Amino acid sequence: MTGTPTARPVPEGQSSLIKQRQDNPEHLRRLLAYSRYYQVAHRWRRARAFGTFVLAAVGPFVSLSIPSTTDLVAAISAGWLVLGRTLLTWMEQRSTLEAVRVHELYDTSLFHLPWNAALAGRRPSPDDVCAAARQIKADTDYREWYSIDLGNTPWPADVLLCQRQSMVWSRQDHRAYGGTILIAGISWFVVGLIVALVRDMSLADYLVKIFLPSAPAFLDSVELARLHWQHATARQQVEHKINDLWQAYITQPETVTVAECREIQDSAYLLRRDGPRVPQLFYKLRRAASEANTKAGTEALRNEGREPDPTP
Repeated sequence: MTGTPTARPVPEGQSSLIKQRQDNPEHLRRLLAYSRYYQVAHRWRRARAFGTFVLAAVGPFVSLSIPSTTDLVAAISAGWLVLGRTLLTWMEQRSTLEAVRVHELYDTSLFHLPWNAALAGRRPSPDDVCAAARQIKADTDYREWYSIDLGNTPWPADVLLCQRQSMVWSRQDHRAYGGTILIAGISWFVVGLIVALVRDMSLADYLVKIFLPSAPAFLDSVELARLHWQHATARQQVEHKINDLWQAYITQPETVTVAECREIQDSAYLLRRDGPRVPQLFYKLRRAASEANTKAGTEALRNEGREPDPTP
């Protein structure tokens, strides 16, 4: 005996009105909640980054100015390296997982996509969502979150365009941030070498007094640059899949299915859960450019479907 088929959430050929619905209280509340969880995760990362920066900046100066503190500075640097990569990293990952699960709730509810319990577990508690959302007092910056022009694109193709905006935006941010931190790390390494050469230090003195205190910062910059570039590449692969689905949609609109959008959503969830974080300040500095890029890219895709065939 077959079960009763699930009712279609949006009438055939009609838009799901994502841009109009996204600022409704229930959706905005989930957006604020996952943003709050991401803020907490960023705080743990900033704590780790601040300690690493202080050691990299102050450690060599103290060791060179007060030679008797060399062993102490080296011990503190080694201890911080362990602490940063264990406890602080775990706390960041815990908050990130909470953020990603609420983020998934926001997207699936807004997009009318089914919840994948096998991937994300149970839905987040509404009590926890409300409590987290209340921590953000002003919601002006969170309105019109998906800012691209969807026109009358029918569901679920409108979902595909929103997923694409998120994927492209993040891909560009991760790639740019990876380059930024690598340049910063290499620059700091070169400064240390110059100081050692100017002071005519031996290799042993350089390693203990300059390199060891700076090692956590240098290692973090190299590792993070690699992780961000790998993450950008992974997002670009999903972006290519979205573009292929859109090209198929232009030819045959019925080819874009909810199942395919759900597969894209699965990829987005895993990338958010396992990927590195871009600092909020860096995101804010690039926000205007990222928004303009994704709006222009989406408009170009939508225009492809409206252009007449030039062949006779």
